[in-house]
Amino acid sequence: MGKTERVQISLHAQNLKNVAGAFKGTSDPYAVVTLVASEPGGKPQILGKTEVMKNSLSPHWVQKLEVNYDFSKTTRINVAIFDEVRKSENKSIGSALFEVGEVLGPKN
Repeated sequence: MGKTERVQISLHAQNLKNVAGAFKGTSDPYAVVTLVASEPGGKPQILGKTEVMKNSLSPHWVQKLEVNYDFSKTTRINVAIFDEVRKSENKSIGSALFEVGEVLGPKN
């Protein structure tokens, strides 16, 4: 097993698609961050959810999430962004998948 450290994840998005619908204002986005299973047949682990940013297509979420990162393993994170809808099901705005080591850059 390699060196493991806690990595803090902070999120923001720019120019999100407005999925609120006609005459319903601007989307109220929030993000759900999931640790993708590294083993075949493994289960993904939800790391957390950000707060909802009302009427924003370029949110800067305050909530930070943490993950244990093992420098010797591939650690993939999925960020799914949704529009909070009060009286029906929340709508998907989009998602991104990334490898933590690529975001951190080379280890010094």
